[in-house]
Amino acid sequence: MKRNIFFIFALLFVTMLGKKTASRPLPLLLVFYILLWIGGCRSDRRERIDVSTIPLDIRVMRFEADLFSIDTSSLEVGLDSLRMRYGSLFDLFAYQITRLGGPDPEVTAARFREFVSDTNFRRLERDCRSAFPELDPLNAGLTDAFRHYRYYLPDAAVPQVATLVSGFSYPIVCDSSWLGISLDLYLGPDYPLYNTLQPPLPNYLRRKMRPEYMVPDAMKGWLMSDYGIDESNAKLIEMMVSQGRIQYALHALLPETPDSLLSGYSGAQLEWCGNNEQQVWSFFIDQKLLFSADPNVLLKYAGEGPSTGGFPKESPGNIALYIGWRIVESYMERHPDVSIRQLLEEKDLNRVYQESGYKPHKP
Repeated sequence: MKRNIFFIFALLFVTMLGKKTASRPLPLLLVFYILLWIGGCRSDRRERIDVSTIPLDIRVMRFEADLFSIDTSSLEVGLDSLRMRYGSLFDLFAYQITRLGGPDPEVTAARFREFVSDTNFRRLERDCRSAFPELDPLNAGLTDAFRHYRYYLPDAAVPQVATLVSGFSYPIVCDSSWLGISLDLYLGPDYPLYNTLQPPLPNYLRRKMRPEYMVPDAMKGWLMSDYGIDESNAKLIEMMVSQGRIQYALHALLPETPDSLLSGYSGAQLEWCGNNEQQVWSFFIDQKLLFSADPNVLLKYAGEGPSTGGFPKESPGNIALYIGWRIVESYMERHPDVSIRQLLEEKDLNRVYQESGYKPHKP
């Protein structure tokens, strides 16, 4: 059963500081999507399949445009209309993403009025509209990805998709029927208002706040909402395999997308992983960390960061993802009869590890 999920990184819902003027960002979406075809490392292990005949066409709706166009003199009527159009996505936005909703309709309306009237949030919505005047590249990217998704998981539900302005809180949100993408977290690392946030955004997060990450992040969030594991009592090896199989599936759903966008690692970090895979694996074995359920261990090796503690600064954060990905690749190579759906639905992640035969070779 699909769970509500708030994906990638969660920032505190903050009010932007100051009201300094700055030039609006140039339209970014088409420019940055060109980068999908250049740079980054591409995997040679991906199967190219023709999905052009699969009858599916994603048309992304613009929740933020509909929200900020509401006439504030009749706000409650406008919110009712928004709720009817977007259903559970409206509830996610109101009650979980922004916390603007409440049990009293008048209080909810007052909070929304303050939100849509705020100078900074209006500027943010305007800048998103300027940066993303149309969503054709996003429509095309998601359509191709979800055609692959339907090819590999023909019975799985395909969501409705909408863009949001979340107030710098969550890049990707999902429930059973909606996938939301927060445009305000994909405006490019040099977007001026990012400098006004408290606490400041670290560079390792800002590096990935670009339009070309939207489709990979969206598909990762959708997969995780169905096939992610309960991390509260997981062992490190289970975290590795869980992240690894999501990564493996992403490569099938987005076969033309660079590994750097799918993993979130930079090209240099991917190269470091490839050159040091055997040493990283030996470290986990020697330190007897694979079956640790210590939350501090999981956070250190399977959590986001500029690099992974205990490894050189050239390493990526969340080194567990890379090792898990390689374990799953080894498992799938040894089990060619296992489908992606079976891999994602497998409950015994330790068995995947045990049957993978994973043993990196010395460089």
